[in-house]
Amino acid sequence: MFDFGYVFRVIALNWRSKGKVRVKDLFSEFILPGRCWINDLDINWHMNNSRYLRECDFGRIDWLMKTGFWNAMLETRKSNVKDLNLVVSSCQAQFRRSIELGDRFKIYTRLCGWDDRALYMEQWMVTDKDNQIAFALLVRIALTSRSVTPQMLIDALQLGAIQSPELSETMRNFKENHQISSSGVKAKL
Repeated sequence: MFDFGYVFRVIALNWRSKGKVRVKDLFSEFILPGRCWINDLDINWHMNNSRYLRECDFGRIDWLMKTGFWNAMLETRKSNVKDLNLVVSSCQAQFRRSIELGDRFKIYTRLCGWDDRALYMEQWMVTDKDNQIAFALLVRIALTSRSVTPQMLIDALQLGAIQSPELSETMRNFKENHQISSSGVKAKL
């Protein structure tokens, strides 16, 4: 089934970012407000597990739009790299608290760094009612074109000579876990 709500929300995020000054600090925390609606609930009357991931998707889209990374990718795609796109290739989720109908929350998104194939981000959702972390997520976002690296897109933002900081131990472990898991899947093919 086509998710019109998702499409409308992405259009709204894009529209809100138009004409705004681009955020120059790629490593700052980006905050996007959210709310749990009736269509977000599961049979236990709290937010469905998949909706946490969907909400974080909006947080990443917000980051892409506000930093200009999305536009840099589109410009690169126009310049003959037609197969360039971003895909979530790995994630590690931690559900900590329930989000219930009507609860307001904030989605925090932060870029941690990148390598030659992917961006690494961390996200967390904090409920407004008690200011507690309800959900935490580590995400690896891969570029689909092998001829373009994240560094090339970062350079296209023209923010100066920005290099990826060293990944935290947690993020390095996440990256290593992705590599181990990927090699196991490839061996089965």
